[in-house]
Amino acid sequence: MAGKVKAKKRAVKAPKALRRGRTSTSKLSSKNQVTVPVDILRQVGIGAGDSVEFAVNDAGFIEVHPMGVNNLVGHEGLFTDVLKGFDLAKERQSWNR
Repeated sequence: MAGKVKAKKRAVKAPKALRRGRTSTSKLSSKNQVTVPVDILRQVGIGAGDSVEFAVNDAGFIEVHPMGVNNLVGHEGLFTDVLKGFDLAKERQSWNR
């Protein structure tokens, strides 16, 4: 009968050093992917799973725009005349037959 197997003791790893300074640079990978620094994502309000749109401006720089609610900024009040005279309560009553 085989004897008990003793678990090997693992060396205690030193805690990871905190990053002293964050950078706003990144490298383009071989798959044309870029990692955007988390500080910049937080400033813009983009998170994991959010969709973004890419564009090249007149100066030749690449712009990244969050898609969704943020792209509607500046368009408020644009189509107010379309709903002029619209009664939402009356519309909802017509749904309940």
